[in-house]
Amino acid sequence: MQTTDATPLGLAREAVADRLAAAPGVVCCLDFDGVLAPIVDDPDAAAMPPPLRERVTRLRECESVRVAVVSGRELADLRERVGIEGIAYAGNHGLERRVDGERSVAPDARRSADAVARVCDRLGDRLAHVPGVGIEDKDLTATVHVRDVPDDRVPEVERVVRETVEEAMSAGGPAMEIRDGKAIREIRPAVDWDKGRAVRRLAEAAPDGWLPLYVGDDMTDEDAFRALDEGSGSPDGVGILVGERETAAGYRLESQRDVRELLDLVADAQRG
Repeated sequence: MQTTDATPLGLAREAVADRLAAAPGVVCCLDFDGVLAPIVDDPDAAAMPPPLRERVTRLRECESVRVAVVSGRELADLRERVGIEGIAYAGNHGLERRVDGERSVAPDARRSADAVARVCDRLGDRLAHVPGVGIEDKDLTATVHVRDVPDDRVPEVERVVRETVEEAMSAGGPAMEIRDGKAIREIRPAVDWDKGRAVRRLAEAAPDGWLPLYVGDDMTDEDAFRALDEGSGSPDGVGILVGERETAAGYRLESQRDVRELLDLVADAQRG
């Protein structure tokens, strides 16, 4: 699916509500940062506001809704920040998941952990002189934060990240890739797993006819939006972008504050 300008959800509220109500159930998949938690300068300070926690808990109690939080954060960190039992979690862009109390890791991803750790160590040395840069080792993946890096130094950070990853691979390490996000550069194992595949797995595990819904804000969420595109060979669903840009999502919310109203719409539609 090519990216387009998504329809503001406010203009399509009735149509989306009708679609939610017509489905026998909804697989409600939500990103964390920028969706359940406001974007903040310090990623360690990100937290889900109580009103959103209440709504996610309310959805969990609905028999015809399955809730999943899908994030680039490490699984353990994600579960601690959300802190709601009885829902599914997919961390590291779907590379690690916890569903029905069982943790699983994507095939071939585990063997990249040592290589990712070595890359993080080298980046820590090579970028120590750059103000504001942050390097986060998430076991299976790594994130280089550039939100606080001066604009004129970001290209230098990107170059060093690229060269360090290429060096690690040329030395016989596993294949890795670099993906852009909001003020971040993600280093991941080059395996066929992303948020889109995680959402497809969750949708395929639901009863027949259940409607998959995905809400995200970052460029990495485009994988999930495309996975729900009709005709892609996977379950047709509803993709909702938080923010405004070209996207594969069909709809958009103006800001993270509007997520509460969306979750109320899902709950009300499924409770009839």
